[in-house]
Amino acid sequence: MAYIRLKDIAEKANVSINTVSRALKNQADIGDHTKKRIQQIADDLGYIPNASASRLRTKSNKMIGVIITHMDNAFYARILQGISDAVADLGYTILALSSNENLEKENSLLKTLIANRVDGTIIVPSRDLENTLDYDHLGVPHITIVRKGNRNTRSYFISDSHESGRIAARHFHSLNRSNPAYIGFDLPVSCNRDRLEGFQRELAEIGIPLKINRIRLCSATHEAAYDQAVDLLKNDTKIDSLFVYNDIMALGVIKAVYDLGISIPQDIRLLGHDDINDAKYYTPTLSSISVPKYRLGYDSATELVGIINDSTFAQRNVIYKPELIVRES
Repeated sequence: MAYIRLKDIAEKANVSINTVSRALKNQADIGDHTKKRIQQIADDLGYIPNASASRLRTKSNKMIGVIITHMDNAFYARILQGISDAVADLGYTILALSSNENLEKENSLLKTLIANRVDGTIIVPSRDLENTLDYDHLGVPHITIVRKGNRNTRSYFISDSHESGRIAARHFHSLNRSNPAYIGFDLPVSCNRDRLEGFQRELAEIGIPLKINRIRLCSATHEAAYDQAVDLLKNDTKIDSLFVYNDIMALGVIKAVYDLGISIPQDIRLLGHDDINDAKYYTPTLSSISVPKYRLGYDSATELVGIINDSTFAQRNVIYKPELIVRES
């Protein structure tokens, strides 16, 4: 099916293409009767203006490039929704791609975004503790989110993962749990490092050291977390509380605990991170540490468009405070 063109409207209205163009732009030199007739014909034919042509005229694609690590992660899906809503409100669209925590792929995707002439980029840096990609070389404004990245920290929007770890430790202590464990992510990312460090430090201050053999790292999947939890809890039956890097992994841990015949919350307390929507619909419902995912996406996108439209726009760093959400686990 062919797109409706200005030429098609002009032929139907028996006027010039220029007259159609000026009428649809509501220009004053076209009479009201003619404008209404041309607009009605355009509506009847299903005409939608050509955004590409408009972008060529304005020398702006009105497009934001977004690179996240995992498109199928509900945490990032909510962030993307915030970004999408923000840019739509501001007249932009997004081109979202996934790096899968691969630095070479991230570099390739960045080149793809620039080839598509995006006006700016929002990036979740892959493996950020070893990421040395220089985003300044993109030649367009950029903001990093979720993680700072090593070289480009002029403008970032993240949550306080160190505080998340401290919240987890205080939560378990308030429940009189004295044998905690941690299942985290096995790639070099600051979120995992900071959550584990905050957890360890707060536990140490409370007087409950986190034993090294109660720290397990694996890929951030249901399956990997399930396997680690089974092995950990089979070999250490004293564990009475378990903090997990994110909710995706924690849902795998719930299955492991159930299969081992361990009771939640009587025998073990379980705490995830991110507060994804699924956390509320498992049995038992998953306690989690919430970060404002939608707001993070919306705010960072709004900020980026501000930077794009004003070279003097003051860039800033935003750190959101996490919040404990207590449910059945």
